[in-house]
Amino acid sequence: MARKLIKQSYFVPKELRLSIAIIILWSLLVTAFFTFFVRELGEKMGNNALLFVVIMLGYLIIVIVLTMLFSHRLTGPFQRLMTEMRLIRSGDYHRRLHVRISDDIYIRSFVEEVNRILDDFEKVQMNKQALVKHLDSELMSMMLLIEDEDVSKSRHNESVPEFQKRLRSSAEKQQAI
Repeated sequence: MARKLIKQSYFVPKELRLSIAIIILWSLLVTAFFTFFVRELGEKMGNNALLFVVIMLGYLIIVIVLTMLFSHRLTGPFQRLMTEMRLIRSGDYHRRLHVRISDDIYIRSFVEEVNRILDDFEKVQMNKQALVKHLDSELMSMMLLIEDEDVSKSRHNESVPEFQKRLRSSAEKQQAI
C-alpha cells in the first residue's frame, strides 16, 4: 500500500494562531484597563495594605474569569462532539459533527476535517451494504439452483464459475465507486 507523503509544517495553523492572539489581546486589554483603574485608585487612596489587597484580588479575579472564559470556549464543544461521535459509532453514519459559530475557529476547522472523513466513511459503509445485498441475492440464486432437482450436474458445475465472475465484477464496481 502506497504511503502518502505529508509535508511537515513547523508553523502553527493560522486558526490556532488567531485563537491564541484573541486570548492574548483580551488578556492585555483587561489587564491594561485594570491597571489604569488601580492607578487612579492608588492616587486617591495612597499606597497602603488595602490597595495591595485590592490589586491582588483584582488580578486574581481577572485570571480566574479569563481562564474560565477561554477554557470554556476552547474545550466546551468537545463534550458535545464526543456525544455526536458515540452516535456515529452506534451506526448513525449520516450524522455529522456541528459546532457553534461562537466556538473557537481552530475547533471549527478540525470539525470540518472530521466531517470530510465521515463523508468518506459513510460512502464505504454504503458500498459495503450494497455488496452484502448483492452477495445475498447471488447466494440465494445459487442455493435455488442447487436445490432444484431438475438441473443437471454440468449446470451446477457451470454455475460456480459464473458466480465467481459476477462476484469479481461486483467487487470491481464497488472499488470504482
